[in-house]
Amino acid sequence: MLPAARTRIRIFAIAAAGVLLTGGGFAAGRLTAPGGDSSTAECAEPRKVSQEYLDAFTAEQEVAEKRTNGRMVANTILQNPDCFGASERASAQTILDNIDQGVQEDAFNDLQKCVDDATDDFPLNSC
Repeated sequence: MLPAARTRIRIFAIAAAGVLLTGGGFAAGRLTAPGGDSSTAECAEPRKVSQEYLDAFTAEQEVAEKRTNGRMVANTILQNPDCFGASERASAQTILDNIDQGVQEDAFNDLQKCVDDATDDFPLNSC
């Protein structure tokens, strides 16, 4: 084979490989990307549920009820990552972290109060 023919074959092979890699990358991206209409339909319910719990928050609610609603919103978002953006997922995780921290602080404060209130009639081991 002539050197010029070899060079043309190499150039053709490199170009073909580039086209295949680019097309394959594009196809893989389309397959793994969130869907269009079907994704919207699949996300309607999680978005509706999260919005309902967000709308249910009031200043008059008990702390336990606020925590329950907060967990419902956060879990709905975190369990449906394709339906919510990165900032919404980060906020949901922060909500869960704050709720857990509040529960731990309440438990510690309750224990501290119990220890402080312990007397001969109400022994410490009752805490």
